[in-house]
Amino acid sequence: MTSDKQFNRWMRGAFVLFIVVFAYVLITDVTIPMTPHSMVQRPVITVAPRVAGEVTEVYVSNNQRVAAGDLLFKIDPSDYQLAVEKALLALSAAKQTNATLQAQLAQAQATVTEASVTLQESQREYARLQTLMQQDVVSQQLVDQHAAEVNSAQARLVAAQQNQRAVETELGDQGDQNLRLRQARNQLELAQLNLKRTQVVAPEDGVVSNLQLVAGIQAQANQSLLSLVVMGQERIAADFREKSLSHIPQNATALVVFDALPGQVFNASLSSRDLGIAQGQNTANGQLAAPDNSDRWVRDAQRIRVYVELQQQSLPISLATGSRATVMLENDTHGVMHLLARIQMAVISYLHYVY
Repeated sequence: MTSDKQFNRWMRGAFVLFIVVFAYVLITDVTIPMTPHSMVQRPVITVAPRVAGEVTEVYVSNNQRVAAGDLLFKIDPSDYQLAVEKALLALSAAKQTNATLQAQLAQAQATVTEASVTLQESQREYARLQTLMQQDVVSQQLVDQHAAEVNSAQARLVAAQQNQRAVETELGDQGDQNLRLRQARNQLELAQLNLKRTQVVAPEDGVVSNLQLVAGIQAQANQSLLSLVVMGQERIAADFREKSLSHIPQNATALVVFDALPGQVFNASLSSRDLGIAQGQNTANGQLAAPDNSDRWVRDAQRIRVYVELQQQSLPISLATGSRATVMLENDTHGVMHLLARIQMAVISYLHYVY
């Protein structure tokens, strides 16, 4: 065989191989799309104290696993202990004030009763003297004097009733509904709550990451001091070209490999997909439109984010949040395409590990 014929044969083989590979890429891009733009995501809680003060104790170390409710760090409680003591004194003062007002109310009620009895007695005496005056037994002057006493008794009764109402108004509701006691108890509860907040605990199970907190730092209220990576709520975010998702159903299965775990292919399922991306968000910011000025006739493909979750197993603990992964979606878990998908993903896992 001449060199020209051999060259032509190689060219034909390369062309056929190119056509086969090209067809395979086109078919797999629709039936089993794959993306290396994937990563592990875990919720990260930034822990911030609710009160300000000096950090006196740090009870955790970097990368330490903690459970919900475990003590993370402590803020100097001195000021908040004094606030609790002050609130307790205010509550005692409120109770003493109420006791004094109740005594004044009892006294005012007794004064009203006494004034009422005096008025009734004066009215009876005045009526008796009027009868005697008609019989010319007593003088008109004596009757007028008792009439003045009746008016005076009525005035004293009205004054006593007004004083009783004033004391009742100042005292307010009785028992637990008393406004003065409720205000004092609210201040006490707030002081006790702030004292409790000096001990900052983990809100969820997780791992302390990138710990830089040390004793002596002046903490500000609601200012983050450490990060807690939540365990058990992992997911994998994957960015696919939008055309690759056009034939993928909502309940599609997936294959996942991680750069740090060569040769291990994990079964997963599509859990959700985002309905939009930041570039497509329309915000009323008062600015004019900024059209794309690119003159490229082949533009970059748009990518849509989807989320997959592993089936019947959890993510390895060794995978940090942000670990890179490769995700392949598939419509069918049986047949030749599924076998090819697993082989391809295994090869890719080794390539990414080596690279």
